[in-house]
Amino acid sequence: MGLGYALSENFTSTDGRPDSLLLRDLGILRAKDMPQVDVILIEVPDEVGGYGAKGVGEIGCVPTAGAVAGALYSYDGVRRFRLPMDDAPAAAASVPKSRRKASVHAKT
Repeated sequence: MGLGYALSENFTSTDGRPDSLLLRDLGILRAKDMPQVDVILIEVPDEVGGYGAKGVGEIGCVPTAGAVAGALYSYDGVRRFRLPMDDAPAAAASVPKSRRKASVHAKT
C-alpha cells in the first residue's frame, strides 16, 4: 500500500468528480508489479483482538513515501515533492508504462 501510494497511485478529479470510475486507472500496484518483500512475522498474543489479531498494518504506510523519496534522492540526486513519484526509476520498474502518468517534480 505504501509503495503504491509513493510511486504510482493517483486519484484525479475535475470539479470534485473522479476523472475515471475504473479501479485500474488509480495506479494501484498489482501483486505482479511488486518487488520481492521479505516478511518477518512476530507473534505476540493480544487478549483484546479476536484470536490475538491486531490492526497495525496501516501504520507502516505513513513513513513509506518519505523513505522512498529519500532513497530515490540518494540514487539519482533528484528531490521529489509530489506524489506519486512516477518519474522515478523505481516506478518505471514497478509499474507498466501503460499505467504510468507523467508528472513534474522539482530538482535541487
